[in-house]
Amino acid sequence: MKLVSEKNSYIFFLLPVFGIMALVAIYPLCYELYLSFRSYNPLRPWYPREFVGFGNYLDALSKPRVWHSLKITFYFIGAAVGIEFIFGMGIALLFSRELKGKSFFRTLIMLPLTLTPVVVGLIWKYLLHDTFGVVTYIFRHFGWSTEWYGDPVMALPTIIFMDVWQWTPFVFLILLAGLLSLPKEPFESAKIDGASELQSFWHMTLPLLKPIIVIAILLRLVDAIKIFDTIWILTKGGPGHATEVYNIHIYLEGFRYYNMGYAAALGIILLIISLVIAFGFIKLVKLEI
Repeated sequence: MKLVSEKNSYIFFLLPVFGIMALVAIYPLCYELYLSFRSYNPLRPWYPREFVGFGNYLDALSKPRVWHSLKITFYFIGAAVGIEFIFGMGIALLFSRELKGKSFFRTLIMLPLTLTPVVVGLIWKYLLHDTFGVVTYIFRHFGWSTEWYGDPVMALPTIIFMDVWQWTPFVFLILLAGLLSLPKEPFESAKIDGASELQSFWHMTLPLLKPIIVIAILLRLVDAIKIFDTIWILTKGGPGHATEVYNIHIYLEGFRYYNMGYAAALGIILLIISLVIAFGFIKLVKLEI
């Protein structure tokens, strides 16, 4: 007797994948949810993991530092993703035309995307260093001296610039693929009818490219909301709390102050925020999943 019919044999081969997903994703999520309802400090294992109900969540929502980190996070996401979309669209429109050396420059633009966030943080940390940074030296030569990531005013814009430098190629690549897949006949007809390039872009390119735009922005939103590596390498959330995004705050609570139950609650709140942003954005643009 066969345990699995030939028609459903694919289920048998997918079982290892489901097992790995359960081990690395589902179980940690369930354990985090369990931990978020308890008070737990790993440095004091003799203390019981006391059930506190929604106490960790209420405590998180009542702390000004949590709201400050959320404000910094949303400011970063809005600025970084917005600039990346504008630059990515502009570069994609440029590269959708016939240009000499297009392959070379496209490869050059894609280079930052091949670097990990930690490497990006280290590169710009030394380029913008107050003492021996090349970029700092050039700006000082022209009479402008500033501490790029040591100044509370400049630190967050510096982080945004680094994120734009690394991830604009990602948005550009998705939008370029979308532009190259658009049918040419409607644009040729519009040109014959006397439509300008701006009119064609606004009334034809953007509506036809809408699903691709949604995918590009949504992927960047979900990725930007969990930024950690670059900021930790550069500022560790400082100076003061100027760049303390939500993930930095979770890390500090969990691995510096060892409030594991409270940190788990903060993580669940972040998950809920991410889901709300994702589904809200999809509903906003009226795109069916």
